[in-house]
Amino acid sequence: MVPRTELRKAGSVASLACFVMLALSLFTTQSAAMGVVGFDKGTEWTKASLVKPGLPFDVVLGRDSKRKIQSCVAFKGWGLNEERLFSTDACSHATRDPLQTFYSTKFLLGRGMEDKDAAARERYSSIYGTQLTASEKGKCAVKRPHEKDDSSSVPVFSAEELIGMELEYVKELAEETAGEKVTLVLPNGFNIGSFGGLDTVITVPAFFTAAERQAIYDSALLAGMRPRLVSDGAAVAVSYAQTRTFPKPERHLFYDSGAGSTRATVVEFSTKTITADSIISIGTTQKEATIVDVLGVGWDRDAGGLALDLVIRDKLASDFDSEHASGLSTASVRDNARAMARLLKEANRVKHILSANEFASSNVEGVADDIDLRTSIDRETFERDVAAAGLTEKFSAPIAKALKSAGLTLDDISSVVLVGGSSRVPLVQAALKDAGVPDSKIAQNVNADEAAVMGAAFYGATFNPQFRMKDIRAYDLIPYPVRIKEADGREEVIYPAKSYEAEGVVRHYNGITEDFTFELEYDQSAVDLLDGFSPKLAKVEVTGISEALKDLKETNQLGSVETFANLTIVSRPLGTYIVESALLTVKPKPGGIAGALKSFFGVSTPKKEPNSTQTGGSNDTVEAEKDSKIQDQDLLTKERVLKLTARSIPQGDVRPFTGEEQKRSKDRLWLLSQSASRKAAREEALNVLEAFIYRARDLVYDPAFEAVSKPAERDAISAKADELSSWVSDGGETADTAQLKLKKASLESLVKPLQTRLDQAKMRKSAFENFAETLRKGNVFVQEARANLTAALKANEGSKYSATELDSLANTLEKDGKWFEQGVELQSKRTPDEDPAILVEDLEKRAKKVNDTIARLVRRRIPKTRPDKKKKEEGKKEKEKEKEKEKEKEKEKEKEESKPKHEEL
Repeated sequence: MVPRTELRKAGSVASLACFVMLALSLFTTQSAAMGVVGFDKGTEWTKASLVKPGLPFDVVLGRDSKRKIQSCVAFKGWGLNEERLFSTDACSHATRDPLQTFYSTKFLLGRGMEDKDAAARERYSSIYGTQLTASEKGKCAVKRPHEKDDSSSVPVFSAEELIGMELEYVKELAEETAGEKVTLVLPNGFNIGSFGGLDTVITVPAFFTAAERQAIYDSALLAGMRPRLVSDGAAVAVSYAQTRTFPKPERHLFYDSGAGSTRATVVEFSTKTITADSIISIGTTQKEATIVDVLGVGWDRDAGGLALDLVIRDKLASDFDSEHASGLSTASVRDNARAMARLLKEANRVKHILSANEFASSNVEGVADDIDLRTSIDRETFERDVAAAGLTEKFSAPIAKALKSAGLTLDDISSVVLVGGSSRVPLVQAALKDAGVPDSKIAQNVNADEAAVMGAAFYGATFNPQFRMKDIRAYDLIPYPVRIKEADGREEVIYPAKSYEAEGVVRHYNGITEDFTFELEYDQSAVDLLDGFSPKLAKVEVTGISEALKDLKETNQLGSVETFANLTIVSRPLGTYIVESALLTVKPKPGGIAGALKSFFGVSTPKKEPNSTQTGGSNDTVEAEKDSKIQDQDLLTKERVLKLTARSIPQGDVRPFTGEEQKRSKDRLWLLSQSASRKAAREEALNVLEAFIYRARDLVYDPAFEAVSKPAERDAISAKADELSSWVSDGGETADTAQLKLKKASLESLVKPLQTRLDQAKMRKSAFENFAETLRKGNVFVQEARANLTAALKANEGSKYSATELDSLANTLEKDGKWFEQGVELQSKRTPDEDPAILVEDLEKRAKKVNDTIARLVRRRIPKTRPDKKKKEEGKKEKEKEKEKEKEKEKEKEKEESKPKHEEL
């Protein structure tokens, strides 16, 4: 017999093998339906990249086939004619209606109207003259005014809603490219690749506070995503590490100057041996991985490409005012929002010219009051104006801040890698020299525009073991240390300002017997870095303890138990903080046991069976004492774990969407999307109707069409086309999709019969010839098949044909032949302007049926022929007789050989 231990081992190995096979099969089925979309949500541009098996890794193209999409949304028209515009179309709309265009809304994320630092709000308002207001929670929102509406009916959009619209637009582009949808639900907070679909990662500046990170996460929720967040510096570092190896640790500084801000990120790259993460690994598998560790960050929120554009725009506005102030209807061109939008667009163009040239001319027609702008600007004047605005030193400051944050100097850095579109501007590159960076350390070996978005997708893919790619472990950094402040005044930093993954911090509370509260806030050392944001994050109320221990407290049993409360505080999404779980563990202490304590732990006292012969004797007392001791020992091994409620109340600037707010905003965006879809469908129906009207008019004068139609029919088509043309001009612009389709159908019903005659006349000759040939071949096949069947029957062999099937096919050919002859005869009697007697489609349908039947019979295999039983038995007897004869011959031969030789003599 096999020992049980061996059986258990065999069973476990078999179970493990089955599990591995199941996992492999799941990976195989899921691999074709998974992917990661990385979003680089910039101030001026939004980019997306896609990692998906079977598709080349690349950025997602916009509707205009460009590799980046402008971070802009605009509204055109009102009511039924309302239309949402995105990207380039939206920015172009700003020169016509700037108050309906919302650009660089990222500045407003997480901010309230009462923030101490009003620079971000002022910068945003100065772009297109957008009017700001406070939402229900005091967050920044924008007004969408219109000259025909009073102030009470002006729509208001939150910054999250506008960003949500932009993200939804880019998400749809990614879904169209990938051929599947973005994953929305995350079980237990993470589901990268678990259930197919597309997972998402969004880059954020490292300096984003919890309020800003929560705001962009809420925006993504409105767009139908639950993304991971990663700092843009860490994303660039992941992209940098993809094509490089690091046998020795290296430190690099990534200098990213974008449209909205400038960031510097110090990253250390190294190679370490780690344990492979895979559910199909048996035991521990060691492998090498590239470690990306963010050591320090520095930034300036005011230094960016948009700030440079505004400097040039103000210079152009001053030149315009100085030359044309007397001819303006307003005191200054700055009072004209449309004119300032045009000058901002021109300023961006001039900035790009000055990046490569010393001089740029500017010619803008009809800036204001039909007055043109004719001026010029040189690089020296531009840089002088930038310095006067106090921006020059702001471009160099982040480098020193990042090195100080990392505790390093420039000597410890291998290279300074330039990232971001503004890094191409000469004065920005000069700022690097002002910061002490030598030319030998400046590197431009990454794609300045796409490194962050590519790295974001790679970063998301590193969490998915199903992707076969270079193993990279990235540790991002939050520059603001977070501390916990207990109700008794005790404080402790639980998240220091260093790189880490989104791991939980467990807090232990011993001897806790009542509900309690604590606060989460940024440490005092980070207050100067918050740029006006409040250091307060959340107040957490932990409840359920008092209620759980109520009975023990009332019976004075609290001293008989030990209590432990464990809270897990996580940073998810990265940079935001919540209590993920709260548990209370209660254990009994040695000592007296009371009924309330037994009830609390679910220990019941067994009932004593009555003794009819002996009551109240000493034996009962002894047994009762034994039972009591056993129960006491059993109780000491008990423990009870209770789930507590940890209610997080946002504080300061952190104002996440409530469930009701999220639903209301989602419904609002859904209605806007549906309205856009209906408008697109109506416009398509209108375009189709207009095109069909023109086509119908052309057909009337087409000689070929005239040959198959009567004058009355052509007159009816012309009259209907004129009628519909007038209807479109008068009221077609306001008609709905159903009306437009009905109007087209009314004209189509007149054109279609004539079009059918024309098409039939073109195809009739060849169709008749093909059908006649089909009938001929079919009859030949039937004759040959019958001959084959007859020969097989005579030879007692199998045949692939049966008499029934051949008779059925012959009948079909006979019926089709008669129908065809009658149709040909009727058609010969009809004129071209009459409806056809026999349709080409019917001929093709019948011919296909005949050909399919013949093909099926031809493909059939010949069945094996079974021999006749009588002949089989006769043959068997013959073989037996032959065997008997052979045996007799062998016996005679043996006798002959056994005779003595003298007998033979």
